[in-house]
Amino acid sequence: MGRPKEFNPNQAMKEAMEAFWERGYHGTSVNDLLAEMGLNRGSLYDTFGDKKSLFLATLAEYEKQGRRHMAEILQQPGSARKAIEQWVKTEAQTCSGPAGLRGCLGMKAAMEMAPHDADVAAWVKQIARERDQLIVKTIKRGQAAGEINPRLDAKVLARYLGTALAGLKIMGIRGPSEREVSEVVSIILGVLVE
Repeated sequence: MGRPKEFNPNQAMKEAMEAFWERGYHGTSVNDLLAEMGLNRGSLYDTFGDKKSLFLATLAEYEKQGRRHMAEILQQPGSARKAIEQWVKTEAQTCSGPAGLRGCLGMKAAMEMAPHDADVAAWVKQIARERDQLIVKTIKRGQAAGEINPRLDAKVLARYLGTALAGLKIMGIRGPSEREVSEVVSIILGVLVE
C-alpha cells in the first residue's frame, strides 16, 4: 500500500496552470514546475505523469471551468439573444486591463503548440467543436423565438462568435481600453439581428 499524498493535487494543478499560463509550455521547465507546485520529481510523475501530460491536464481543467461558466450563461431560461449577449460581454471583460494583458491560456497553448503538436491540435479542434455546439443550440432557440435573424446559418454564426471573441482576446494582449473592447462587442452582437 502506497503512502498517502502529502500535498493537495488540485492546488498543485492550479500552480502548474499558473506556470504554464505565465511562461508557456516551452518556457516552463520541469524544475520550474517542481518549484511552483512544491513537489519532488517522484510526486510530480506519480501523480501527473510527464510534463506534457500535466500540460494537457491543466488545459482540460482550464476548459472545464470555462465551459461550465459558458453553459450556465447560455443555457439559462429566458431570452436566448440576451444569454448570448451576456456571454459575449462576460468574455469581453477579460479582454482589457490586467486580464487582457495576461491573455487566455487556451489560446496561448493553441498558438504555441497546435501547429506542431498533434495532441494539442486535437484538443483545440475538440474544444472548438464542443463550444460551437453549445452556441448553436442557443442560436437556434433564439431563432425559433424570433429574436435572432433566422436567415443566418446557426453553425456559421456560432463559428463567427467564437472567432470574434478569439480576436478580442488577442487584441487584449496589446492593452485596449474598455471602450475600445465595448465598441467591438457592439459590432459583434449587431450581427445577431441584422
